[in-house]
Amino acid sequence: MRPVHLVYVSAGSGHRIAARAIQEELDSRRIPNVIMDLLDFSSDLFKWSYSDVYAFVSEHAHLACKVMYELTDQDREESAALRLLEKINMENVKKFMRYLAENQPDVCVGTHFFPLSVLSYMKEQGFYKGKIYGVVTDYGLHRMWVSPHVDAYFVGGAPVKKDLLEAGISNDKVLISGIPVLRKYAESYSRYTEEKPLKTPFSLLFVASSVPNSIVLDILEGLIETGINLSLTIIAGRNEDLIDQLEGVDIPHRIDFKVLGFVDNLNDYMEEADLMITKPGGLTVSEALCVGVPMIMINPIPKQEINNARYLETNGAGIWARSATDAVHHVRGLYTSFERLKKIRGAARKLAHPHSAQVIADKVLLSLSKHSML
Repeated sequence: MRPVHLVYVSAGSGHRIAARAIQEELDSRRIPNVIMDLLDFSSDLFKWSYSDVYAFVSEHAHLACKVMYELTDQDREESAALRLLEKINMENVKKFMRYLAENQPDVCVGTHFFPLSVLSYMKEQGFYKGKIYGVVTDYGLHRMWVSPHVDAYFVGGAPVKKDLLEAGISNDKVLISGIPVLRKYAESYSRYTEEKPLKTPFSLLFVASSVPNSIVLDILEGLIETGINLSLTIIAGRNEDLIDQLEGVDIPHRIDFKVLGFVDNLNDYMEEADLMITKPGGLTVSEALCVGVPMIMINPIPKQEINNARYLETNGAGIWARSATDAVHHVRGLYTSFERLKKIRGAARKLAHPHSAQVIADKVLLSLSKHSML
């Protein structure tokens, strides 16, 4: 049995985590697999331009994100610009194409549209003969995910399935599996308690690692001005500048304040929180849905995270704050509202898919079984 290949792109951490979640499940079944970043097969310059520039623009230049999203959210057959972009991308990952042609895995799973387009091209040209599965990691569809030779798509919810069907993908190739999360979030789902009492003081978690420093500081200042008692934990990730700025703020004694850098047990902090403020990244909100923590979503990237925020808000599983002031307003409104928080938690649980990775692994195993019979 050739190892299943899980291919992501390091444009944000969500695509890697989704691939890692599937790997966890495959490992538990002793299914051989390898996980790889497609950009590791490109030049340092191309990887920097695709990964690091994306990270900077997505945090600091939302207008540029919106323009780029709209320029590329088109049918490739009708867009010369998109076809040119894909040609440039292909030229920069020829090393991956040679590797795949030589190794010929029976199944490739892509958690980003870039590997799907490469794999689809290779299949069209006869360079790759295995199965191609796509895992869409947001709750809205960008049309660059649509590639003609993908054998099946796993999606987070009905809106993405609808968009894929409208793009010409057949119904039997689209499965609403949820977005795959690590096992620890499935375990958090199993520990969910509907009547979870509010903490004393009220426990607020702020996942601020990808939020501009100015917005984080504005929200913190607003929370201080409300006069409410809080247990406030801000997770700043690897943003050392933000950590320094937060540690310099004069925090009143009525706020139990913690600033943390990168943590690998975010699920524990989510479970402890009465409420969470976060950017609505596809993986982050999927993890929060499994835990059942109510969310206030801020500063979404146009348009993929806007789609995520809209999907959750429409289904009552979160609140989309349009500004720092709006976020503080919603914290204050939920501060003593056990029933509203309970309602949001219940809605989140209905949207959660804690076993998505298992669903995907089942499909992979079925493909491998059929291949071994040939």
